[in-house]
Amino acid sequence: MKNSHITIHTDGSCKGNPGPGGYGAVIRHHENGAEIEKRSLSGGAASTTNNRMEMTAALQGLRQIKRDETTPITVISDSQILIRGMNEWITNWQAKGWRKAKGKGVINDDIWKELLEVSKGLNVQWKWVRGHDGDACNEEAHDLAYAAARKAT
Repeated sequence: MKNSHITIHTDGSCKGNPGPGGYGAVIRHHENGAEIEKRSLSGGAASTTNNRMEMTAALQGLRQIKRDETTPITVISDSQILIRGMNEWITNWQAKGWRKAKGKGVINDDIWKELLEVSKGLNVQWKWVRGHDGDACNEEAHDLAYAAARKAT
């Protein structure tokens, strides 16, 4: 029996906030502890924010997954906003019509909604990792995002 798992390491970068930004995602498919496939992607925008790029990295990574995929997927990011948003806050935001506790609208609700849609039917978990702390996979996603942000300048 195969023990499969997919990881998506993501990062966003922005030169100024707002300013030119980039995202990076590295998708790895593992079977029985070995990496059997790896794909990297990146992109950018001329005027954006760091949080939008963090979220876009996860969104674009998840868009690479087949809709009928049953393998567990872990999205790994150094963005507390992304991870806490998906793990803790999003259910309340939906219930309150995309409003926060004090009635203000949720920033980047368009991407949050897309993240929900693209995750639907998939076995996705969201995990935080400390940025720039020696995690090689996080650094790889960071390098892609940083390069994309510089290119968007």
